[in-house]
Amino acid sequence: MNTPLFIAKRLIRKEKTNKELSKPIVRIATAGTALGMAVMILAWGIVTGFQNEIREKVLGFGSHIQVEAFGSSSKQKNPKLEINQDFYPAIDTVDGVKSVHIYALKEGVIETPENIQGIMAKGVSDDYDWSFIESHLVEGTLLFGENHKTYDLLLSKYLAQRLQLKLGDKIPIYFQNARNSMSQRNFNIVGVYETGLKELDEEFVFISIDPIRKINQWGVAAYLTFEGCIGDSISLLATGNGSDGDLRFKWNVDSLRGPGPHTFCTNQADTFYCVVTDRHRTLGDTAFFAMSNATRTCHCPEESEFTVWNSGGSYDQYTGGFEINLESYDDLDGMNDFIYEHLNYNLKTSTIKQHLPEIFNWLEMLDLNTLIIIALMIFISIINMTSALLILIMERTQMIGLLKAMGSSSWFVQKIFLYQAGYIIGIGLLVGNLLGIGLSVLQKTTGFVKLDPANYYVSEVPVNLDFSAILILNAITFFVCILALTLPSLAVTRIQPAKVMRYD
Repeated sequence: MNTPLFIAKRLIRKEKTNKELSKPIVRIATAGTALGMAVMILAWGIVTGFQNEIREKVLGFGSHIQVEAFGSSSKQKNPKLEINQDFYPAIDTVDGVKSVHIYALKEGVIETPENIQGIMAKGVSDDYDWSFIESHLVEGTLLFGENHKTYDLLLSKYLAQRLQLKLGDKIPIYFQNARNSMSQRNFNIVGVYETGLKELDEEFVFISIDPIRKINQWGVAAYLTFEGCIGDSISLLATGNGSDGDLRFKWNVDSLRGPGPHTFCTNQADTFYCVVTDRHRTLGDTAFFAMSNATRTCHCPEESEFTVWNSGGSYDQYTGGFEINLESYDDLDGMNDFIYEHLNYNLKTSTIKQHLPEIFNWLEMLDLNTLIIIALMIFISIINMTSALLILIMERTQMIGLLKAMGSSSWFVQKIFLYQAGYIIGIGLLVGNLLGIGLSVLQKTTGFVKLDPANYYVSEVPVNLDFSAILILNAITFFVCILALTLPSLAVTRIQPAKVMRYD
């Protein structure tokens, strides 16, 4: 039988019925502990909820990890990078990786009759993960929908209001091209989003990656033109664009070079083609002239006897980089190291924390604030419980003296009061959990506490209910308080049975 626990239970039942000095003190200590636990739960839930909300918004514009070519020193510029990489798209099968997609960034300027605004155009492809933007879509549709066109545009509500734009409007955007002059592209607004993260809402627009590829001249394109016939021979002219304009032309017949026009006898081959390349090892492109009927003699074909076509260029073989989304933000640093180890020598990785250090450093500072709040609440609980415990000991001086006279050790008596303190702390924690979790659930479901998105990036106080964290908070608070109360419980060792009984 646990005798100290038995005595503690009897004392607890007696305190509930008797009107003793300790009764209001115990209630105050219980209320203090309850309030402290409620504050800890709310502080932890609000801070982690706020951190998660802001992280999700930032990651919605970017991703956890970006893979880029060496030389990408700025988030605003991407040197071209071949899409054909060993890790793409197979890396999305790695545990911890959610998705991977291509992207490119390009600075531009939107001009309207009344306003002008600098923007960052994010070019994406049909493999882009739209889940975040879709959840913040105000009106319209996303890119790459059923009727998607190359020059569709998705912009923020902030930019739409600032520039007085609406769905369906066509707007010109000016980009610096590969020759350091300005190129204009006209885009059609198909969607408007609003995330509340002003720094990014006022900067980013989403477009297809194709215009950025062509403005940057990342690939080359080959074209053939049938110039007619010279006698019985056909005359073909090759043209091309892309790269820096210094192009090479190589034909499949007679090892001819240069754009031409060149003449060919139709008995030389069924298909004539020209490969266009540049001096920078850019992936080449090929244009074709194919005869529908092979002949053994030279003749000038009718229009129905040949076909001219090209592949559209090698632009679609390039990207500005790859964005990798992870299953958990907590895996960021470890996955970044893992991915970097498996890349080719000419590639590098960077994390969202490196691209936006000011936001993530600020979020990490909030952890310190939370720890300070928790430490203060535990300290206040210890102070409250110390006062209550000392009063309980003072009220039971005669009982302590009697127990000691009967041969009980000081530790035996200490345990009686520590059991009582544990009971009071447990009641306080129970009430505090009910209050803290109740308020958290109420805020999470109703959002009755509002915030100014311009200052806090969210329209209402976000709350993260992590029951494992709440359980840990309860355990830490309980054991730290009990451990701290061991010291004031030593007051029983100063009570001498002879003096107490003589006083009685």
